[in-house]
Amino acid sequence: MQSVKLSQKFLNSELTIRTATAGDAKILSAWWNDGKIMEHAGFPLGVGTTEDKVKGKNIATISSNKQLLIVEVDNKPVGEMNYKIDNNIANFGIKICDVKYQGAGLGTKLLTMLFNHLFFTLNCNKITCDTNLKNIRAQHVYKDKMHMTQTKTLVNCWTNQVGELQSTVFFELTKEDYLKEQNKV
Repeated sequence: MQSVKLSQKFLNSELTIRTATAGDAKILSAWWNDGKIMEHAGFPLGVGTTEDKVKGKNIATISSNKQLLIVEVDNKPVGEMNYKIDNNIANFGIKICDVKYQGAGLGTKLLTMLFNHLFFTLNCNKITCDTNLKNIRAQHVYKDKMHMTQTKTLVNCWTNQVGELQSTVFFELTKEDYLKEQNKV
């Protein structure tokens, strides 16, 4: 397995994205069991997992094309990211789990770091993601900050764990379009 470790300065802090390890299972299970953090993913009551399940199901399956990542600010875990690559197309997810770090541009910086890694280190041609239609903050970051294209919306296509219908919106960004946007800056 190839581990990932990306670091940059951000707002006078050291921002790091790194591969999750067995030592992260405790914080990951706490985040995943928190309904406020997991509501957007359809789990307003949390997922009901354990540290051992996280170590076995999630951390043990990490590979060079599938990564579960921890986001740290000054060595403190504040969130998670993940990606899976298939046929040079990467699909990602991101959660800033510590509310103190939400709304300050951290997500945009993290995605820029991740996209650079996926496009230029791992040579992906396209990056995709999806989010709950109610997750307006994520959509703003994907469309307005990362310049991803909204490709489709599926309305009332799934039910969360308390029986509420949910909708999903999908986004993508090609390497060519990412380069065009980077050259504008």
